[in-house]
Amino acid sequence: MDDETHWGQVWLLFGVGLAAAAQFAKLSLTFAALAALYDRSAPMLALSLTAVSGAGIVLGALAGFGVARYGPRKVLIGALILGGILSLLQSLVLPFPLFIVSRIVEGMAHLSIVVAAPVLMIRVSARKDYPMVMALWAGYFGVGFAMVGAALPLLLDRIGLQGIWALHGVLMLALAGAVASRLSSGPRGREVWPGFLTYHRRLYSHPNRVAPGLGFFAHTLVFMAFLTFLPPFIAGPLPVVLVAGLLPLIALVGIFLSGILAARIPPVCLMMLSYVMTVGMLALLALAPAAFAPWLAFLAFIIIGIAPGAAFAAIPALNHDATGQAEANGAVAQLGNLGTGLGSPLFALALGAGGFPGLLVLAALISIAGIVALGWISHRIVRQ
Repeated sequence: MDDETHWGQVWLLFGVGLAAAAQFAKLSLTFAALAALYDRSAPMLALSLTAVSGAGIVLGALAGFGVARYGPRKVLIGALILGGILSLLQSLVLPFPLFIVSRIVEGMAHLSIVVAAPVLMIRVSARKDYPMVMALWAGYFGVGFAMVGAALPLLLDRIGLQGIWALHGVLMLALAGAVASRLSSGPRGREVWPGFLTYHRRLYSHPNRVAPGLGFFAHTLVFMAFLTFLPPFIAGPLPVVLVAGLLPLIALVGIFLSGILAARIPPVCLMMLSYVMTVGMLALLALAPAAFAPWLAFLAFIIIGIAPGAAFAAIPALNHDATGQAEANGAVAQLGNLGTGLGSPLFALALGAGGFPGLLVLAALISIAGIVALGWISHRIVRQ
């Protein structure tokens, strides 16, 4: 925490986030090339994608404890070095079982990065800039995917999939060196590990720690599933591929807008407002003629994008010390990965049972549940 924001360090840490997003994008956006490299069935290859999310579901909260105990700078440097080495090893075309193991370990590195980096961003920022800095961080995943997607055609043609993995490994190691040289060490925590179940029970009974994660959980349940299933129903006169590509980019507008709004509206209230407006937009989508559907969907995704930015802004707003911020980030990582993992199966069931209306009804119910959960947690925070 400082009286002024060190924007050079903030942008360095945002670059770290882009490299973390590439840990997903380097496989999910090159699935055909991956299938050519490893002659395995699609479900087997999909394990290499879900391994990273699985680590987040199981170990998200533990990453928060590790960052609080050992310090975000040390954890971040170690995770970047580990991620870089793993990418370089993957570029050697490991036997497939070892490749899957490397992805599981890479998931642990990814988790440590996305918990430690925002804690450091808060440390090098002035309090007045917290909402904007956290909104910037909230956009790392979408921006990272967009940048990798733009560069992939040229990179695949020039250096191939193995070259992309090697380049990513070198980038991670270079970022580790930059973080080590540009960011100073902070005080270490004195937390004693209480045990897996005790720690989770303590974390999720603390309203200030869990409130950002609850809001983020409701968002991730809807967001990734909507990107998968919604475009064919709302494209109207526009090409489905174009709409599918624009939706995540348009959501970034809402994420960055949240940085402005969260400076004026308490972040938890802003999350609730986002979900209230989302329910209204879903009702309009259900009633709109096909010609208006894509434009309403674009507006809906701006509103949907406000929630994750507000969730990250809520972390320093509700937790004023590094330990609380690290643990809240751990809860956000754990619940976010859980929401991403559960969302697509739930919406697939809704699509099968009720078609397009089923998707909208489920999204509205999740948004309403998010409003109720955040209202309840706000009451607990006030009482506390």
